[in-house]
Amino acid sequence: MIVLASDKPPSGARARSGAGARARSGAGGVALKWLGVAVAAAALWSTLRGADFPGVGALIASVGAPMMALALLPNLVARLFQAEASRRVFDALGRPAPFARYLSLTLSTEALGMSVPAGAALSESVTFYLLHRWCGVPGPQGVAGIAARRSLILLANAAYVAIALALGFGHLERASWPLLGAPWLPWLVVLSGLGLLAGALALAGALLSGNVASRVFARLRRLPGRRVRAYVDARAAGFAATDRHAAALGERRGALAAAALLLLGMWLAEGLETLFLLRLLGVDISLAEVLSFEVVLSMLRAAAFMVPSGLGVQDAGYVAFLGALGVPGAVTVGAAFVLIKRAKEIVWIALGLLVFFGGRVVYREAPERA
Repeated sequence: MIVLASDKPPSGARARSGAGARARSGAGGVALKWLGVAVAAAALWSTLRGADFPGVGALIASVGAPMMALALLPNLVARLFQAEASRRVFDALGRPAPFARYLSLTLSTEALGMSVPAGAALSESVTFYLLHRWCGVPGPQGVAGIAARRSLILLANAAYVAIALALGFGHLERASWPLLGAPWLPWLVVLSGLGLLAGALALAGALLSGNVASRVFARLRRLPGRRVRAYVDARAAGFAATDRHAAALGERRGALAAAALLLLGMWLAEGLETLFLLRLLGVDISLAEVLSFEVVLSMLRAAAFMVPSGLGVQDAGYVAFLGALGVPGAVTVGAAFVLIKRAKEIVWIALGLLVFFGGRVVYREAPERA
């Protein structure tokens, strides 16, 4: 008897094939994480290997504990601005909640974002969860608000780059030759700033048009599989509600403008932190010089997203810029600076994780408002 062979593999073979694909995908993710760790370790070693370690210790000891404590304040100011910006966005959506809850949410998500590889993606997911649990923001409004806040962060970042270029274009030119061997650095920053602005405007325009979620819904419905389509269809109301809330945000331009200014304040506070730490170490450097390399290193940190807090990569950038700008003993000073900066980040990570786990007990689940 002749048996006609099916084009489809047996179900067991399909299961084994799927399991193999997932295993390969998981192995690729693990390899990428370990590659990030290796890059971070190599960059950190290159940062510290030429330092005068007794000199590094003496510089750190000269700062003193009281001034070390003061070094925590700029980051606190940045997080206060960030939390208030989030509160204003969601207040504009009709979801008022106490400022303390938004501050707790901000501290928690920032700690998670700084402490794990690809922390930005995890941070957004946890933000969605905490908005619902701590602030009573349901899913559609959470999606619309998070997307709006992301576009405002990009817009504020573009404004921050513009300020840095206006004040520090000449310093970037001066650093460009030692770093790149060419005068391109300030123009690369200009292009990056324009890219941020274009991305912010495109995201905001698409979101506030009130039809992005509907278009996503239409594309998801074209996916193969009856169960997939049924799953998507069951959430049609959520997609429509997301568009309604996004369009409603577009009518609250005053609240969005205030949130954007607060986020610009967040970026500036982070730049002032670097200036403060370098001044504590006795480095004679101007705000314009600090802003000129802070914008570059913030982009470098974002590019190295697989490395927690840009560890090693951003540190090497600080040392390179200090040397390019002619700071005496740049390697030793830079090593002391990055050690203080990383110690400060460890404090904020510990505090943020404490708030995250404590908040799950202290904050009862906020009721959703009709």
